[in-house]
Amino acid sequence: MPSGVPDPTSVVRSEIRVAGDQWYLDSYGHSGEAQQALINREALHRLGAWYHVAAVYDGAEFRNYVNGVQQGSARVRFAPQKAGRTSIGVRINRVDYFKGAIHLARFTRRALPPSEFLPVPSR
Repeated sequence: MPSGVPDPTSVVRSEIRVAGDQWYLDSYGHSGEAQQALINREALHRLGAWYHVAAVYDGAEFRNYVNGVQQGSARVRFAPQKAGRTSIGVRINRVDYFKGAIHLARFTRRALPPSEFLPVPSR
């Protein structure tokens, strides 16, 4: 693939999966030959409240969190992300729109520990 052209197979996403009146986090990464889903159907959260959701990759381990509590993790070797596009609230192909509100999104150059996550907004 030429330099500067977005890699369509390079993906990092987090989505919620609704189960009745609750939800669980589904995070997915795919870069180079590596791909990994983090899903914990037992870690349920009630609908209708604000949450902080994070996906973190430190070069060796992919982890996801809800309100600073780890939901899943896996050791994986992702290739570095290259130039690409970002979509918040909907998949990049404009399907599966999020039905809710997003207060803030932040991307950092390093993997943050939960102690450095942003606080959950209050209503």
